Amino acid sequence: MGKLPKIGQKVKVTALTDETADKNYLGKSGIVKYFDYDCGCGQSYPNDPMIGVRFEGGQVEEFWKEEIN
Repeated sequence: MGKLPKIGQKVKVTALTDETADKNYLGKSGIVKYFDYDCGCGQSYPNDPMIGVRFEGGQVEEFWKEEIN
């Protein structure tokens, strides 16, 4: 995904670029809940936030825009 999704948009985890990412989310779909620019992962405003995605069951995980589609 080259551009940021919108809050409320359904997305699918299609890649994991961070070795610490939970592989169980690969291939799963969820809803974008927020953008995080302050967690210290190297994000930059406005185009490179961590993207909080809520999955069925209520768990929320953060991904880079390159990891979701």
